[in-house]
Order: sequence, then structure tokens, then C-alpha cells
Amino acid sequence: MKLPIKQIEERLKKVLLECTTQPIKAEDIHSDIALLEQGLALDSVALLEFIVGAEEEFNILLDDSALTVEHFQTFNTIARYIQTQVAEQRAS
Repeated sequence: MKLPIKQIEERLKKVLLECTTQPIKAEDIHSDIALLEQGLALDSVALLEFIVGAEEEFNILLDDSALTVEHFQTFNTIARYIQTQVAEQRAS
């Protein structure tokens, strides 16, 4: 069974706020906000901290080769990617 996407987004929001030193407010994080460039404009260090935090939060390992820009376009795209990874890793 897949975790609900809204639940994943809320948990990822918590991870993002805890793991980055960038000045991000909770109210600025929504499904359609870009993670890179405009939007949240996460730098490479913040993105790495976010990935590690997400792995710990969901008890998963993300394949480095699969971590492409397409998964990090918006907050929702990373949430959907995490949703898929959680389901796949729980099934195996």
C-alpha cells in the first residue's frame, strides 16, 4: 500500500525545514514549488542534506544513479518519487 502523497509531502516539509540552513519558511513550501533555481533555490549542499534526511525519515535508500533533475523539479515530483521508492522497498 502506498503512503498518501499529502502525508509524504508533510513529512518531507519537516525534513527540509530541519536539515537545511537556507532561510525557508514552512508556508513557502507547497506542492508546485520548484526545488531548484527559482522557487526554493536549494543549493547542492542543501539538496544533499534533504536527500539524506528523506532517506532517514522514510527508512529507504535512494539509488544515486536515479537521482536526476526530473525527480527534483517540484516538491510534488520528489514526493511522488519517494512514494514509489517506499512502496518498492517495502515490497522487496
